[in-house]
Amino acid sequence: MSVAPYLHLTPALRPLMWSVAAGLLPALTLLGWQRGGRWWANALVAVLAAVGTEALLLALRRKSLRPAGDGSAVITALLLTLALPQSAPLWLLLTGTAFALIFGKQLYGGLGHNPFNPAMVGYAFCLLSWPAVVGAQPAEALPFMSLFQPPPDMTTAATLLDASRSARIAGAPLPQHWDGLALAVNGSYLLSAGWLAAKRFLDGRIVLAFLLGAGLAATLFHWHDPHAYLGPLLQLNAGAIVLGACFIATDPTTAATTGPGRWLFGLLVGALAIAIRNLGNYPDGVAFAVLLGNALVPLIDPLTAPQYR
Repeated sequence: MSVAPYLHLTPALRPLMWSVAAGLLPALTLLGWQRGGRWWANALVAVLAAVGTEALLLALRRKSLRPAGDGSAVITALLLTLALPQSAPLWLLLTGTAFALIFGKQLYGGLGHNPFNPAMVGYAFCLLSWPAVVGAQPAEALPFMSLFQPPPDMTTAATLLDASRSARIAGAPLPQHWDGLALAVNGSYLLSAGWLAAKRFLDGRIVLAFLLGAGLAATLFHWHDPHAYLGPLLQLNAGAIVLGACFIATDPTTAATTGPGRWLFGLLVGALAIAIRNLGNYPDGVAFAVLLGNALVPLIDPLTAPQYR
């Protein structure tokens, strides 16, 4: 509280959620156009599964089915689609989406009560349970109908992060190429985040703090050993750093609520994402960093709350 009048112009829930979901569509359009319609098939299946699961859980709890159409389940489905590989089989999409909605959201009472980001709960469950499946990528772009007939020639993902990790282990020179598609997709995330921030549908402080924390951590790693760790700009463009900054860490339910707390939360999660990526057993660390940051929010908020005398 500051001074009267105490008027809070909080945006309505449905426009907020559907605007955030719309902000993810340019990236999905780019991925489907460049890498095959399988991306669009994955998104469609995940959205239908998320809305259906949400409606079923609400019915079992004898609650109104109206929250199933507020757009929050759609956001979870789209984020999970972008986090999982293009070659994710149908059963993995359905399992991850159901787990995200059950154990990441409805188990705590629904939207507004969940302490962890549901999409990252579902992704972490899939990654820890089936790492080989989540880490697999097709040899070429997949058509829309390949969702039901996955190609047999699946191989380990040859992304920049995987290639740099393999090179670091082998002591070989690190790859230095820029991924043009990743650059375009990350640009779409940033443009969408700017549009949402202008509409006050997300807090730009978290985006800036996340990217700043990730950039500082990447710079320190590269400065410590430039032969083992990618440069900061390459690290920021690779993986899910920009997606995490714009659409995952900014979840208003699971992020810090105070102004200073949001800066601290973003810096911490961004730095953790790079640290887990470079020191852990997985190529990227955004999901684990966000979940750890969510767990620390009950400590961050009291420490950064304004003191009134």
